[in-house]
Amino acid sequence: MKIVFLIQNLYGIGGTIRSTVNLTAALAERHEVEVVSILRTADQPSFDIDARVRVRDLVDLRESSPDFAGDDPRQAQPSQDAARGDTRGHHHCSLLTDQRMAAYLAECDADMVIATRPALIAYLAKYGTGRYLKVGQEHWIHNGHSQRLRADLRELCPDLDVLVTVSEGDAEVYRTKMPFADTAVVSIPNSVPQPKVGPSTLDTKTIVAAGRLITVKRYPLLIEAFAKVAAERPDWRLRLYGKGPEAPHLQQVIDDLGLNGRALMMGPRSPIETEWAKGSIAAVSSQLESFGMTIVEAMRCGVPVVSVDCPYGPGEIISHGNDGLLVPEATPSALADALLRLIEDEPLRHAMGAAALRNAQRFDPAEIALRYERLYAEHMPARRVRGLARLRDLGARTIAGARSLVPRRAADQPLAVQAPVTTHCLVRQDGGLTIRLIREPWATGALATNALALRHRGTATTIELPLVPAEDGAMEARLDRGAYRLAEGRWDVYQVRPGKRRRRLAAGLCDSRALVNAFPDLRRPLETWTPYATDTGELSLAVRARTMHAEVTDVVSASTGLTVHGLLINLPEGRPALTLLAVRRVARRAAASLDQDELTAPSLDQGEETAPSLDRDEETAPLLDQGEEAASSLDQDDVPGARIALRAQSHLDGRFSCSVPYQRLLEARSHSHEVWDLYLRPGEEGQEGEPIRLGRFCDDIAERKGVERYPHQQVEDALIRPFYTAGNELSVRVVPPPAEGESAV
Repeated sequence: MKIVFLIQNLYGIGGTIRSTVNLTAALAERHEVEVVSILRTADQPSFDIDARVRVRDLVDLRESSPDFAGDDPRQAQPSQDAARGDTRGHHHCSLLTDQRMAAYLAECDADMVIATRPALIAYLAKYGTGRYLKVGQEHWIHNGHSQRLRADLRELCPDLDVLVTVSEGDAEVYRTKMPFADTAVVSIPNSVPQPKVGPSTLDTKTIVAAGRLITVKRYPLLIEAFAKVAAERPDWRLRLYGKGPEAPHLQQVIDDLGLNGRALMMGPRSPIETEWAKGSIAAVSSQLESFGMTIVEAMRCGVPVVSVDCPYGPGEIISHGNDGLLVPEATPSALADALLRLIEDEPLRHAMGAAALRNAQRFDPAEIALRYERLYAEHMPARRVRGLARLRDLGARTIAGARSLVPRRAADQPLAVQAPVTTHCLVRQDGGLTIRLIREPWATGALATNALALRHRGTATTIELPLVPAEDGAMEARLDRGAYRLAEGRWDVYQVRPGKRRRRLAAGLCDSRALVNAFPDLRRPLETWTPYATDTGELSLAVRARTMHAEVTDVVSASTGLTVHGLLINLPEGRPALTLLAVRRVARRAAASLDQDELTAPSLDQGEETAPSLDRDEETAPLLDQGEEAASSLDQDDVPGARIALRAQSHLDGRFSCSVPYQRLLEARSHSHEVWDLYLRPGEEGQEGEPIRLGRFCDDIAERKGVERYPHQQVEDALIRPFYTAGNELSVRVVPPPAEGESAV
C-alpha cells in the first residue's frame, strides 16, 4: 500500500522528524512511502532518509533554488486553515501552504495519510478525502497543550479516522477528556532503530543528556544535580548535546556553579548514537515527556537511564531498578542521589545497561511499522479494505517473520536522499583508525573506489590507503600507528575514483569512544588522531604531533587569576624545573584597527578546504599573528612586556601545575584587546629548553573552543578569561568591558 506522512519541515532537527525518518525506513521495506514536507529550508535533511522513500516539498524557501517560493505574495499572508492553537506550526504555514496542501490532498492516491503535528492535522481534517485512512499523530501530550489548541483538536479530530498518541497514558487522557464518537484513539510508541555502533562499555565516567535546549527539558535542574555529583566524584563529567534558545542560560548556570570544564555544552550531533555509546549513564530531567526518544536511544546503546518520573513516557519505557532509575522528586538532590547510586555501584550499572539493551528492542522500527499495518487493517472501512482481511491475523508476529499482504504499487524512482554507501570511522584502542565503507542493502552496482586518500590542508601532502574487502560486503582501510607518520594539522579524507577526481568522503559515524578515557604515554612523543565531521558533513582528522607536550587536564579561573593542572609528556623524568610563559601576540597593523575582530589565533586549520567552525576563532583578539609567527615572539624582546615569566611546579608522577595572576597581565597591557598564549619552558635559568604550548589534545573533542567555555572575570577596567583556540591550545583574552547595550565577546 501507499503511506504518506505530512511533516512541517523535514530539513530541521527534532524528535518528530527523527521518529518519522525511522518509521518511514521500516515501512519502505514493504510499502510505497512518501514524506511531504510543507517547507524546504536546506539542500539536505539533517537525518539520513531511506532512498526508497520519496520526498516531496511543497514550498521551497531556499533562495538559491529555481523553485524558490519565498517571494510569492501568498507566502507572506497568514494561514487560514492551519490550527492557530499550534502557535509554532501555524507561524510556519501561510496562504501558500494552505493552497498547495489542499491541492495535494485532493489528488493524493495514498491508502493512509499521517499528519505529524496539530497544524497538519488541521490540513488533513479539512482537505483530506474519504479515499484514504486519515491518521493524526500526537507527539506531545494533551495536558501540555494550551486551551486554544485543545479546543482546535476537539473540533478537528472528529474528521480523522484515528488519533495516535505515543504513550498509553496520554491516550487515556484523550479518551477521558476528549471522547470522539467515530475517531479511535490508540497509542503507538515512536521507534528507534538498532544502533550501528556497539553498546557502551560503561566505563567512561561520563553522564550524557541530549535534546532540544528548551525550558521544558529542565536542564538547569540536571546541571545543579551534577554539581553535587561533581563535588563527590570530581572525575566524572556531564555532556549535554543539543541546541535551542536555552543554551546561553545553561552556560550561565554552568558558570555560576563553577562547573566549567566538567559540564560541557557539546552542541547538536547527528547521528547521536556514537555519543550515547560514550556515556556510562544517561540523564533526563524533563518536566514532561510525551514519549522519550532520547531514553530509548540511550537504552539501545546499552546505557542505563536515570530520569525524573514525569508524565508520561519515562514510566512506560524504564523499568525502575531493572534497566534504569525513575526519580519521583524533581529536585537536584534526588536526581544527584540516583546518579551517584549508579556511579558508585559499577556492577549495578552494568546489569542495568545489559537489561536496557534487551528491553529497548521492543521499540525497533520493524515492530512499530507492524503496528501501523494493523492500525490500517482495523480502522479502514470494510468497503475499502480491498483484500486486507488476512492482515488482521498477524497478531504478535514481527515484520521479520511476516510477509506483506498489501501489494506495493509501482512507483516513480524515489528521491535518493540517503547515500548508497555510508562511512564508519572507528578509533581503535591502540589509537589507530579503521574506515569502513558500507553499502546499503538497497544499493546496486559495484563500489567505484579501491582506495582512500588523506590530504594535508597546509602542505597538500597526500597519503593513499588501500581498501580491502571486509565482512558483510564492506570495504575497509586501516590507518595504523606504526605504518604512518602524519604531520600535525587537519587531514581531509577522499575517495579515490579511477579516472575521476577524488571526492570528499562523508563522515557517517565517527566512533571515537576509545579516546574519551585516553591516557597518554608520558615517556613518548605525543601523537593524536581525532576524526570528526566538518560543518559540511565530511570526514577529517585533527592530528597533533609534539615531541614534548603540556597536556591540560584542569582549568580554574577565579577573580584573582588562572590555575592550570596537567600532564608533562616526554619531558625528563623526575621533577624538571618549569617556567610558565604568558606571551602576548604581536600586533603588526595600525592601532586604529584594534577594534576589528577579524584575525584568528594559531590554528591547525589552514588552506581553502577548511570547515568554517574549525577555521575561525571567534574568541581571539584582533591583529594577532597566526601559526608559527605567534611563537616567534618567544625569541624577540622587541615589544616591552611581551612575555611574563612565572614559576610552575612539576611533580614526580608527571603532573604539573601553574598559575597566572590576572593583575600581571594588566600590568603588562599595552592594547585594549590582547591575547596571551601560554607555554611551559623546561630547564633551569641559563639552560632553558624549547617552550612547550599548553593544550588539550588527549580526548575525542577535535575542537574545544565552543564546548569548554569559561566566564569573564572583571579585574579593574578589563574583562579576562581563558579560552581554547581552534587548535585546542590554551590562551587568555583581555578586553575592555562592553559598551552599554553590548555583550562581552
